[in-house]
Amino acid sequence: MLKKLMIGILVLVLIAAGGVYFLFSNLDSIVKAAIEKYGTQATGTEVTLSSVKISTSTGEGTISGLVIKNPKDFNTPNAFELGSISVTIDTKSLWGDGPIVIHEIDIKTPKVTFEVDNSGRSNLQTIEKNTQSYAAPANTSTGTSPKSDNGGSGKPDRKIIISDLYIHDGQVQLSHALLKGKEITTPLPTIHLTNIGKDSGGASPAQIAKQVIGTVTAVSLKDSSAALAKQVSGTLNDTLNKAGAGNVGDVGNQIKGLLR
Repeated sequence: MLKKLMIGILVLVLIAAGGVYFLFSNLDSIVKAAIEKYGTQATGTEVTLSSVKISTSTGEGTISGLVIKNPKDFNTPNAFELGSISVTIDTKSLWGDGPIVIHEIDIKTPKVTFEVDNSGRSNLQTIEKNTQSYAAPANTSTGTSPKSDNGGSGKPDRKIIISDLYIHDGQVQLSHALLKGKEITTPLPTIHLTNIGKDSGGASPAQIAKQVIGTVTAVSLKDSSAALAKQVSGTLNDTLNKAGAGNVGDVGNQIKGLLR
């Protein structure tokens, strides 16, 4: 009887060890698939990345080539190109069912393309609305439930806490229908978000996407609109003057209105 019990325990240990090996040996591909899956669902447009490399011993990792494409009907191909991303994960938090704790995410040299069409509709605001809709809580009046993050498995996915998220050395590139193919670039101010999901015991991927994209969109609109409007105004005035059409006067304020 004791022999059978020991064999049973050994089998369980081997199964557990196999599961741990599978998790950590495939962690990079698991994280890559999750980012692309949830990113695409949350933004309503295609999210791709080149590679994920995470050290299971230190919890440090890098994410390369993360791209959020533009929604359909916009001319420029991408809304976000996030360059190099470094991540530090609390490896102990990977165990169990509690939230996964990410100590720091550092996004370097991102490129944000801010495209505005003739009607004043922008790509960033379209993506932001998609993330808001995806992360929306249940509608008690209609009985509808929020979109699930469990991928149809019936089991909720792990929540996430991000202690610090930095976005720096980036740029915003304005593409407006009035520019006729010309693009104008301005620096993206440094962004620092803290304790994402901490107060609620963790946030879902959709909730994180909503907060991060919403913040980047707001900063791009608020801090870049004046500089962009000035450059757009000067460009259009020069073009019209050369064409003998005269000064358009308040083009800058008109563009500011479209960027709000």
